[in-house]
Amino acid sequence: MLITANWLKEFVEIKTSAEELCDQLTMLGLEVEDLKYFKSFSSGEDAVIKLDITPNRGDCFSVLGVAREIAALNKIPLKLPKVKTLNEQIKSPFTIKTHEAAPRYVGRYIDKINIKQKIPPFIGERLKLCGIKSIDPIVDITNYVLLELGQPLHAFDADKLQGSINVRFAKQGEKISLLNEEEIKLTKDCLVISDKENCIALAGIMGGKDSGISNKTKSILLESAFFSPYVIRGRARRFGLQTDASMRFERGVDYNLQKTAIERASDLIKLHLGGSFGPIQEVSKKSHFPKKKLISLDCTKVNKFLGSSISNQDILKTLRSLDITTKPKKDLDKITCEVPSWRFDLSIEMDLIEEVARLKGYDKIPPKSLKSLPRKNSEYKILSLDKLPFLSLGYNEVITYSFIDEASARSCAAVDSLIKVSNPISSTMSVMRPSLLPGLLQTFIYNSKRGSTDCKIVEMGRTYKRTSKTGVKEETYISGLISGLEEKAHWSERSRKASFFGLKGHLESIYLSCNQPVEFTKASHPFLHPGKTASINLKGQKNSIGVIGSLDPRLSDIYDLKEDIFLFEILAGSLEKDISKRFKDFSRQPAVHRDLAFVVDKQLESVKLIRLISKNAGKNLVNLEVFDVYEGKGIPNDKKSLAFALTWQSKKRTLEDKEVDVYIRKIVSCLSKELGARLRD
Repeated sequence: MLITANWLKEFVEIKTSAEELCDQLTMLGLEVEDLKYFKSFSSGEDAVIKLDITPNRGDCFSVLGVAREIAALNKIPLKLPKVKTLNEQIKSPFTIKTHEAAPRYVGRYIDKINIKQKIPPFIGERLKLCGIKSIDPIVDITNYVLLELGQPLHAFDADKLQGSINVRFAKQGEKISLLNEEEIKLTKDCLVISDKENCIALAGIMGGKDSGISNKTKSILLESAFFSPYVIRGRARRFGLQTDASMRFERGVDYNLQKTAIERASDLIKLHLGGSFGPIQEVSKKSHFPKKKLISLDCTKVNKFLGSSISNQDILKTLRSLDITTKPKKDLDKITCEVPSWRFDLSIEMDLIEEVARLKGYDKIPPKSLKSLPRKNSEYKILSLDKLPFLSLGYNEVITYSFIDEASARSCAAVDSLIKVSNPISSTMSVMRPSLLPGLLQTFIYNSKRGSTDCKIVEMGRTYKRTSKTGVKEETYISGLISGLEEKAHWSERSRKASFFGLKGHLESIYLSCNQPVEFTKASHPFLHPGKTASINLKGQKNSIGVIGSLDPRLSDIYDLKEDIFLFEILAGSLEKDISKRFKDFSRQPAVHRDLAFVVDKQLESVKLIRLISKNAGKNLVNLEVFDVYEGKGIPNDKKSLAFALTWQSKKRTLEDKEVDVYIRKIVSCLSKELGARLRD
């Protein structure tokens, strides 16, 4: 937003240079992008200040809003422009009806306007310096008030209107020709202003061409309204329109400003263009005004969070300088704060603490060292990837967008579970991600096109799925992708390619670092290869906590990928356990080792054998692992051989061979009975 220093100083009596003014604005959070000096023929030496205002500060898109900030910082009074209340001279031929989406609508009929009169030079100059083109005297005055007070106004040519004015939602397919000469087809969620016959404006965005001001205009209907931000938001972008009015209404304007703005515009019109003025017609639905926001503030928290020592009285003064009404409670440290009608960005206690910091000056808060908190040995939860051994395994952390394209979303989740964005910023960000996997794949594709196919990436983030018409399930997942060479060639060893089992080993080591062994069972997932996918379960539990597998070949074909790609996705909550290291006493007794090989059905999963072996091997079994899988000569075509290495060890005594032989017989018998397994000769 562009603003002139002299215009700003009409609202606050401040004797500072333009540079000092820019410094103050920057410290207030209103970043100054540029400063240019010029000589005004109406106000002498002046400067144009270009501000980069964050979207949450809609109240600062005006001279008045910026002046409030300067006045609060310097603890000086704010001077509002003098507005004369004009007496009713004529009756209005219009009746006005509004809607809950426009809870306050103010209109004024003005007749016998001399539109051929010229506006004073200072208005035209200020409009030009603030980046607004001069159009005609009426529109120039409404734009001047917009910049001055932050309230968008619109003027209809009264002679072109048919009957009463009605604020309503459009009919599906209804059309309107706008002032930019573009005809658009409306949908039923578009708020419009209409007369008895047609739409005359797209509410809060742009007026209609058929009711616009021309050089023949003699009478007007001046409009000043409060439109609820949610009915304006996204509509301008949908039709490729971005106006000064929509920018302000989307962020929220002061719902108590409409009458003041129309009186200010009426005063300027009377002064420079003449005319006869009808009554101010205000129609409101007070039950639909934004609710007054009362926020409870604990003054002790202000100093706790800021590391400051600001007195309670100073906190009260600071908040009151921002027109925040404060009422101390019985407990002197606690106060109730009522937020002014123009501050849509204040809603919680932390917002008020930030306001105190802003006004006191971040640079004036004394630096203090952070106090370390003692680590608890009981329950220590994983909050970020740096507490897990992914980096030591060679992974790089990435952060991808929470929005993806619909085709990618459909590749990993059911269509009815997708959450579509009503006003996406682009077609590639039209759906909230149901999984992190598509984002990781796109990251790999981006890098592979630039010659980097050796990839080990991991991400922690939220996913979003619809569970019903109104229900949404948000979960935090950790997902990873590996491809290419996991270990490059070295003089002492060969290179090693990324593989399913390599990735499986990574996950096993990560869960073991959290004292949680896991199991893998055959499964399916729409994003992964039908025959190379496994579900991940915590040992002894039935509910799946994730999935691992290679990329579905159909996706490889779509993206023309030649590399083998392996991915996993696990619930972050499955790792939220105690990761503190505890010493375990080791056994001084000798261990007993045995190897067993079983011939089983080719489709049988090794985890089923592992579970039964563990169940029948006794309490002294300390290690069990698969060390060989064989198919070929000596084994039937529909069978395979699985070889297991078992280790027993007691902490108290030496185990005898005959004890272990008992367990061996139990294992062989159980596997034969339950799974049809045969001990290999």
